[in-house]
Amino acid sequence: MQEDRDMNTSLIYKMIAKVYDLLDVVYFKDYEHSPRKVVLDRIAGEDKILDLCTGTATNAINIAAKNPGAKVVGVDLSKQMLNVGRGKVKKEGLRNIRLYQMDATELKFKSHCFDKVLISLVLHEMEEDLAGSLLAEAGRVLKDDGEIIVTEWEPSKNPGRKILFAPIHFMEPKPYKTFIHKDMDFYFGKYGFKVEEYYHTDYTKVLVLRKMSRSAGQNDGERYLEETPMLDYGCVSIQHLIREKGWRDLPEFERLKSIYNYVRDEILFGYNVDDNIPASKVLKDGYGQCNTKGTLFMALLRGCGIPCRIHGFTIDKKLQKGAMTGFVYRNAPENIFHSWVEVFFEEKWYELEAFILDKMYLEKLQAANADCEGAFCGYGVAVKDFRNPSIDLNRNNTYIQSEGINQDFGVYDNPDNLLTEHNQEIGLIRKLAFRYYGRHRMNRNVKAIRKQTV
Repeated sequence: MQEDRDMNTSLIYKMIAKVYDLLDVVYFKDYEHSPRKVVLDRIAGEDKILDLCTGTATNAINIAAKNPGAKVVGVDLSKQMLNVGRGKVKKEGLRNIRLYQMDATELKFKSHCFDKVLISLVLHEMEEDLAGSLLAEAGRVLKDDGEIIVTEWEPSKNPGRKILFAPIHFMEPKPYKTFIHKDMDFYFGKYGFKVEEYYHTDYTKVLVLRKMSRSAGQNDGERYLEETPMLDYGCVSIQHLIREKGWRDLPEFERLKSIYNYVRDEILFGYNVDDNIPASKVLKDGYGQCNTKGTLFMALLRGCGIPCRIHGFTIDKKLQKGAMTGFVYRNAPENIFHSWVEVFFEEKWYELEAFILDKMYLEKLQAANADCEGAFCGYGVAVKDFRNPSIDLNRNNTYIQSEGINQDFGVYDNPDNLLTEHNQEIGLIRKLAFRYYGRHRMNRNVKAIRKQTV
């Protein structure tokens, strides 16, 4: 495993080693508002510092230069990056810094030997299992009263900075796309760390972590199981359903899969009166769309002890064309509020979206568009492969509308919080028109698809 990662890393970083320090020129040129200053301010003169995945050793060199009494160690897999770093160390004439080629997930240091461990612009590049191995090693070599200082990208809302940040969005590997939306408290809590301090700097955030007790880590995830006004799983109808289905008696994966299939296929695709209705109302209606079926799904999961959260977006209204027609479609907002549910299972978050459409509706839609191969957009669907969408749950992500997403609001503990901050932007007249006319017409269109014979 290490040899494979060494080879891949060498090929990638051989190309960028000579230009890597441009990050400081482009993104961290204002030192007073840079992550470099925050990190340096955390260091005491006699600290022993480990800079994981040190790259060209910029942080390590800054610390060693400003703290002659500190002992600084940098490790990286990339020989090319380290060669650049060693050249800078030699130029500065520093004697309190050592750079080693080493796998950060298999460190060759004794346990509990470092006061500070730095992890800068690293975790977003890794799949979570690999990141977990790195964090485990960081915790092993960190003293019990030590700190882990994490620097990660944080997109700015400033228009000018968004433009400058665009290359980061474009060039970073796939894990970055989900990492930037993770709940940092929960993410690090899974690995036994508590976020004690949080700094917002130019284009980045800096988090100071400390070790926490196992019991504290377990309690940190309780908010992903709590009941809320919308996730009212304590109500009589939901508790009756849970007992009737025997979900609590099933092994965890079978419980999750059974709840998923129930919400997908027995709660039909349709449009409720509002996104803000509680899970019990969705259950009573017997139908719903992305947001409302998601609310019921979350309530059932939490009622059966499965942690979950919600991820908010908007989708292009073209996705709804066909289900939404005529006057209703023309007057609908261009960007429609959307969400999916993320479930924490076997130490991993899964993105589940395909519970939105019941199988009967989807199969009738596929039959009505039998000549369609490849991508499809409309009637509540936006997928790359219309004939074989990822709708069945088997320890995987599932999607049915994800190709229509055009804005990402990030993850929230519950729909109550998400809808408080991001609700569908629509005027009162349009809202009333949808409630008393539009949604009924849309439901008729959906029922017509489900009932058609081909």
